[in-house]
Amino acid sequence: METRPMKRAKVFNSALLFLVVSASATAYAQGGGEKKDTPAHGKAAQVDKHTQAPAPGQGKKAARPTPAPAAQQPQRVQAATPARGRSQAKPTPVQAPQQRQRVQASTPNRGRSAARPAPTPVVQQRQPVQASAPRRPAPPMAVPAADQRQRAQAEQQRAAQYRQRLDQQVRLGQQQAAQAQQQKRAAQYRAQQQYLAQLRAQQLRLQTARNYSNDPYIRMAPSYRYAYSGVNRETNQYGADVLRQAVNYGYQEGVRFGQADRQDGLTPNFQNSYAYRDANYGYAGNYVDQSDYNYYFRQGFQRGYTDGYNSRSQYGTTFANGNSSILAGLLTTILGLTSLR
Repeated sequence: METRPMKRAKVFNSALLFLVVSASATAYAQGGGEKKDTPAHGKAAQVDKHTQAPAPGQGKKAARPTPAPAAQQPQRVQAATPARGRSQAKPTPVQAPQQRQRVQASTPNRGRSAARPAPTPVVQQRQPVQASAPRRPAPPMAVPAADQRQRAQAEQQRAAQYRQRLDQQVRLGQQQAAQAQQQKRAAQYRAQQQYLAQLRAQQLRLQTARNYSNDPYIRMAPSYRYAYSGVNRETNQYGADVLRQAVNYGYQEGVRFGQADRQDGLTPNFQNSYAYRDANYGYAGNYVDQSDYNYYFRQGFQRGYTDGYNSRSQYGTTFANGNSSILAGLLTTILGLTSLR
C-alpha cells in the first residue's frame, strides 16, 4: 500500500520536472531571440511614441505608419508624420512677407478703384448762330437832304467867324509873349511861344477850302446830348470827338503853363495864363461851336495847371516825352455825354 503512493509521487515529480525544464528551455530560446530583436523593438517603440503623439490639429486619430524594414521605418515615419499632420489639419496658410506686401500695396489701389471720381461735366458747345460775325453797331441814321444843306451852311459860317477871331488871338498872344520876355519870365515866355506856334498852324489849315458835301458830319444824325451853360445840345460822333479833344488839349496846356509859373516863381493863378483866356488850341472851326470848345478846354486846363504847378498827377498823367493826358474817368465826367440811342 505504501509503494503505490510513492510511485505516484515520483511520477508526478518527474512530470513536474520535465515541465520546468521544458519551460526553461523555451524561455531561454525566447530570451535569445528577444535579445537580438531588442534594438529594433526599441526603435519601433520610439516610432510608436512619435506616432502615437498626435500632431498639431490631428485630434485623437493615431498615426498609422506604413510597414517598412526595421532600419528604414523610423526615418520614413518621422518624415511622414508632420506631412500627415499638415494634410489632416488644414491651418490657415501663412502668407509670405512678399505676399503681404503685395496685398497691402494692392489695397489702396482697390480703394481708389472703388471710389470712382465724379464724371467730368461735358461742356456742350453752342451751335453757332447763322450770323456768326460779331454784331456791328447799327449804321448811323442819315439826316434828310434839307437838313444836310442847313448844316453845310452853318459849318461855313462857323469856320469864317473863327478865322477872324483866330487872327485876333494870335496878335494878342504875340503881345503877351513880348511882355513875358520883358519881365524876364523865361519859362512863361517859352510856353507862350509854343502855344502861338500851334495857333499859326491852325491859321494855315483854315485857309484850305473844305468840301462840305463829302463831310460825314453833315450826313450823320445826332447821337449824343450834352449840356452847356444850362442848355442841352446835340451832336454826333464827330462832334463828341472834338469835345474830348478840347478837354485833353486843355489839360496838356494847363500842365505846361503851371510848370512855367512855378519855375518863374509866380503865385499860382491859372486865369492869368494866356492859354486859359484864349482856349482855342486844337479847334478847327467845325462840328461844335467855338464857345462850347472854349468851355471844355478851360475845364481841362484848370486841372492840368494844378497838377503842373504842384508837380503831381492828381487829374492826369504826364509822360516822359512831355505830353500829358487827363484821366479817362474824369474826362467822361466832365463831358457828361448821354447817348440818344
